[in-house]
Parts: sequence; C-alpha cells; structure tokens
Amino acid sequence: MHEFSFAYNIFKIAEATALKYNANKISQVYLEIGELTLIVPELLKRSFEMATKGSIAEGAELKIEILPGKIKCRDCSKVSTVTLSEESYLTGLQLFQCRHCQSKNTEIIEGKKANVKNIKIQE
Repeated sequence: MHEFSFAYNIFKIAEATALKYNANKISQVYLEIGELTLIVPELLKRSFEMATKGSIAEGAELKIEILPGKIKCRDCSKVSTVTLSEESYLTGLQLFQCRHCQSKNTEIIEGKKANVKNIKIQE
C-alpha cells in the first residue's frame, strides 16, 4: 500500500510549510494527482488521517483532483489523453494506443506526478 508512504510525505510537506509560517493548524491540503500514479484516492484519504493523528494537520481535509494521463505517439507525434483500465489498477500494467494512428509506440508525458497545490493554515 504505497498510499500510506505517499500520505505521510504529503503531511510532512504540509507540516513544514505550516511551521514556516508559524501556523497552529492545517485545515486543508489540496492535491493534484496524475491518474497514472495508480494512487487510490479513498485509500490516500484514510492514510492521510492516520499519518496526521495527533499533529497540527489532524482533521485536515484532503482535497484531491485527479488529472488525466497524456501520451505522445512516437510514430505520428500527436498527443492523446488516456485513462487507466480497471485491469491496470490490479496489475499496474497498461499499454497505451495512440488515438490518432492506433500505434502502441507511445510515451507517457503527463499523469505520473503528484503535486501539493495549496495548503490552508490557521495562525
């Protein structure tokens, strides 16, 4: 379950930011997560609750926006938006096909990153 280590890292980023601004409480953390990270939002939220227990972020709302993946075709150079199949959540494997020329000679250009976009704090 990589969600817990991910949630803990999010908490540490939020905590460091809050301490930098002398905050007493973190009330919300807003994330952008690429769909291709294979992060399960509900598991991440539960993990975040566990990781923040007894801290200045306890009870903070974790807002998550899932961003679609994008691939670039190595044959036609066009960009396509892609989503994961249910099977790929189980296996972690997915071959993406270009929507323009149907080639599977593609590379992922977006959707494998996560970003802490905003943190709401109380002084």
